[in-house]
Amino acid sequence: MTENVTLKLDASLLRKCRQLAVAQDKSLSQWVTELLQRAVVEEPAYARAKKRALERLNAGFRLGGRPMLREDLHER
Repeated sequence: MTENVTLKLDASLLRKCRQLAVAQDKSLSQWVTELLQRAVVEEPAYARAKKRALERLNAGFRLGGRPMLREDLHER
């Protein structure tokens, strides 16, 4: 089931959106619908990827070697 929605857009923005829709051989309604569908589908995937990346950063990375000693860092 589809429902109609009314949007208020700046005239120049609306003109550019129409041009993009025509370039993709779509109506403005189809173009906006697909744009919103992509945003809804991609948001959860982005959130999961961000969570995984932050967990990896918090865990740290093993780069090998040994920890530096204070004496080694300040050796003259």
